Amino acid sequence: MPRPTWMLSLKTLARCGSMGHRGPRSDHFDGERFHNIHPKPHKSLRDILRWQTQRAPQEPWRWQEPTAAADPVEQRVQGERLRVTYINHATLLIQQHGLNILTDPLWGKRASPFGFIGPKRYLAPGLSIAQLPPIDLILVSHNHYDHLDLHSLRLLATRFPQARVVTGLGNAALIRQTGFAQVEELDWWQSLTLNEQMQLHAVPAQHWSARARADTNRTLWMGFVLASAQGPVLFPGDTGLGPEFALIRERFGPTRCALLPIGAYAPRWFMRDNHMNPDDAVQAHRILESQRSMAIHFGTFNLSDEGQFDPPRDLRIALEQQGVEPSSFGVPYPGQAWEFAPLTDRRTD
Repeated sequence: MPRPTWMLSLKTLARCGSMGHRGPRSDHFDGERFHNIHPKPHKSLRDILRWQTQRAPQEPWRWQEPTAAADPVEQRVQGERLRVTYINHATLLIQQHGLNILTDPLWGKRASPFGFIGPKRYLAPGLSIAQLPPIDLILVSHNHYDHLDLHSLRLLATRFPQARVVTGLGNAALIRQTGFAQVEELDWWQSLTLNEQMQLHAVPAQHWSARARADTNRTLWMGFVLASAQGPVLFPGDTGLGPEFALIRERFGPTRCALLPIGAYAPRWFMRDNHMNPDDAVQAHRILESQRSMAIHFGTFNLSDEGQFDPPRDLRIALEQQGVEPSSFGVPYPGQAWEFAPLTDRRTD
């Protein structure tokens, strides 16, 4: 979300090494800035002021502890099993084929470069860093403060210095400053082999990037597909509902597991291009032909105008309105681990 009152200055940004990507032009990079498959106009200062001055009164958010104890943490998951533990926001522990994979790690009290201002946490993480099993791979989808948190990355680098970090073009220099030595950048549709059973693919998302006013869209945002013989797993990071989901379905076939954001969606005129609401998320679930989807990115930080408990309610409504079986798209609690069956309709071509 744009928060110009506390975004870093250009001078500070230069010191922290996030001035963006340099490289050849492409169909989504003009030599200086990235854009979506269907380019969207960036919200202006006037738009931000309109949103802030016309906001409807919001019931205050209140601190929440997890509603149940965290499920026991397994050190490794082997065979055809897929185990996903929801930690908080967009932070998940994905365990498959012997690998422990962490997404967009965030344990801080605020999604901000400062400890005294910016969106604060209202939901405790389901697992602490000390409870994590050995982490092999960390995926960072983009550089917004609620997805690329330097404090959390520093803590993880101390505990798991050999972990590999994969992110979008332009983000590696900043992440290396947290202590990780193995940081790799990918462009959309590029891939890496993780082991004999799994490949990682960077896929497009409909979003944007910035850590300051001056660096808007100078680094690349993306989602990730973990591909194996048991079916693809999609972590899209932050995204609006765009053509990307159909392209992912076309390339990888039906989805075994989709980890779909359902929060930070109001008001729609302001958020629609970059964040799905629950109705959009259900449409994405259907486009992907997802065998089972998990809702993420809700109820942790107050980033927009919907109520603290609106996203799960609105998801239930959207599932009913679109005729989707509720058991195929659920809402986890922090610390809950779900097992995903191998895809029954596997792609053979």
